[in-house]
Amino acid sequence: SSGINAEYGDKPGEGDQQTLRPAGYFRYLIVVLLSYGFLMDYLLRINMSFALDGGMVPKNCTNQSRCWSQAEQGYVLSSFFWGYCLTQLPGAVVGGIFGASRIFGLGLFIGIAATFFCPLSSSVSIWLLIALRILIGLGQGVTFPVALNIIAGWAPSHQFATFVAFGGGGQYLGAVLANSVSGLLAASDFLGGWPGVFYVFGGVGLLWALLWFMFVTDDPSKSRWASAAEKEYLLLTALPKKTIAPSQIPWKSILRSGRLWSTIMIHGCNGYGYFLLLSEIPKYMVEVLQYDVKASGFLASLPYIMIYLGYLTGGAVSDSLIEHNILSKTSTRKMCGLTALFLPAFLLVGMAYLKNNVPILILMNTAMYFQGFANPCYYVNYADLSPRYSAVLCGIGNGVCAVAGILGPMFVGWLVNGVAESDHDEMVKRWRIAFISAAGVWVFGALQYCVFGSAEVQDWNYEGEDEDVAREDLFEESRALEGSRVFGC
Repeated sequence: SSGINAEYGDKPGEGDQQTLRPAGYFRYLIVVLLSYGFLMDYLLRINMSFALDGGMVPKNCTNQSRCWSQAEQGYVLSSFFWGYCLTQLPGAVVGGIFGASRIFGLGLFIGIAATFFCPLSSSVSIWLLIALRILIGLGQGVTFPVALNIIAGWAPSHQFATFVAFGGGGQYLGAVLANSVSGLLAASDFLGGWPGVFYVFGGVGLLWALLWFMFVTDDPSKSRWASAAEKEYLLLTALPKKTIAPSQIPWKSILRSGRLWSTIMIHGCNGYGYFLLLSEIPKYMVEVLQYDVKASGFLASLPYIMIYLGYLTGGAVSDSLIEHNILSKTSTRKMCGLTALFLPAFLLVGMAYLKNNVPILILMNTAMYFQGFANPCYYVNYADLSPRYSAVLCGIGNGVCAVAGILGPMFVGWLVNGVAESDHDEMVKRWRIAFISAAGVWVFGALQYCVFGSAEVQDWNYEGEDEDVAREDLFEESRALEGSRVFGC
């Protein structure tokens, strides 16, 4: 057709040889909406921390429906992960059956709808609120496993890593906005103060859902909005999609792989400390550092800016070390693991014993910067071990990571339960135990990975396939998947 022909041109001096030129821009809207979706993922995940400290649980408790102990508040904060850990692996399977974009949209929409009912449910029963948070987690658990399939359909192979980085980067922006805006909403009179955290974020989510279901499809050829030229361009340049039935996956070999379990272990250990900080930083700012909820919102957003900067640095450093043969791929992954877990562990211990707020904040943000090196360690390592089954491995790892996310907030809630806010010294001691525990878990995760981790492709990656054919077929896919380091749990 004339439209398609217009997108091809002769290279000067090369006769009839043609080069394919980029066509259309609709694919960029897809990745923007994906980034917007991950922004919503974190807005809905973090908002509860600020609501609890912003008035949901009154300081002088007279409303018996919300007079919750610290332990009960820990259950509320961790309940999201109760559901989140259950749908990681099923999400990847269901997405392949019903369509990745449909499952991504439906899962996030469930969380958006449930968010509107959080204020009402909190007045009825803490267990009803916990049930809603579990439902939000169940919905959002499917989003990460299916995201790469959406991008694979809309990204030219040479732009795959860029699309993944931009799309997944929305989670960090969501963390920054959730921490910055939640405190302001909770401290204001808008929509009743703390209930506004849920209503505003829910409203922003409804706008996203409208745009998502209107514009996004798995297959560009089925899009009503992309031009014919862009559809043809993506048909020729996007990574080929391969559907692997559950019966084809070598489950026994995967689950018996010591190298894989070492990667899963560092993933889970990192998740314990990361989610403890993610859920509890706002509470720590208010109860220990004694900032008001407005100031704590801004200060609590800084660690996520730092972790994103660390992610960008870690990705560039690791790629450069491998590309210039300075370190092997395995050594590079282990270096990133030590940087991401071992160094922040000592900074957490330093935080635990300092008394001045300014150096505490400096250590916290420095620790989170180094945490950005975690994804170039363990998440990319799943693609190292098995490009063919990397989505399955990521689902297993994210599920373990989410279980760790349950334990951190519950442990903090149990530690500080019964401590009066006026007893500041005792509160500091309890938080010291929380930070030291996280540091210990991080050190263990880093050290065991240095001993048992590997970035070599495992033999079970080729089970059921001709090995030479499989190696050639997966080479480009493996290179593209290295860009997926941003998709951590």
